[in-house]
Amino acid sequence: MSKRHVFEEILNSDFRWPMEGDTPFVEAENPTENALIAKDDFTRLVLMIDGYKRSADIAVAHCAEQPADRDFLVYPIIFNYRQFIELSLKYQLATHGGQVGIDANWKTHSLDRLWEDFTTLLDRYGTSDPDEADPVVASVVAQFAKIDPKSDAYRYPVDQKGNPLPITFAATHLANLADVMQAVAGYFSGCDGYLSDLHTAMP
Repeated sequence: MSKRHVFEEILNSDFRWPMEGDTPFVEAENPTENALIAKDDFTRLVLMIDGYKRSADIAVAHCAEQPADRDFLVYPIIFNYRQFIELSLKYQLATHGGQVGIDANWKTHSLDRLWEDFTTLLDRYGTSDPDEADPVVASVVAQFAKIDPKSDAYRYPVDQKGNPLPITFAATHLANLADVMQAVAGYFSGCDGYLSDLHTAMP
């Protein structure tokens, strides 16, 4: 008996089985049905930042409609939000750091390090924080850094030595997570616009 027939018996239903000629990456005959990968690296960065957040938002919305999927989708949701934060910080450094002597940092996954560089950037631009949003976002970033310091805790159950990765929060309210991340996205967007204005005004 083949593997396919064993799976059919277990599932007791028809399902898609690999077939000769299967190729994962092809272009659709109708160009409007294709997803396009941007050729420019800066454009890809911007799309990736929004894309990781959108995918998490969509998954959270799905879980609100299908609660049984929460325990499956929580891992990619948290990972995607973390990746959104990491890329947002790297974008800020790469886009606005050069004017104030701060280099882009593509070598680390450490949110603590990236946030430290970002706050240095803000200090050198002389930005104010009348809404006191900086410490709020700092706390959010620190929590992500704590639960997933190396960007692997929600991609793997164990580390590279096979040791179980620690779990900080055993339960997470996904709707609240999405709401907080929406605020963080607004913060980074506001920073980008503000720093762009300051950059333009510099001699």
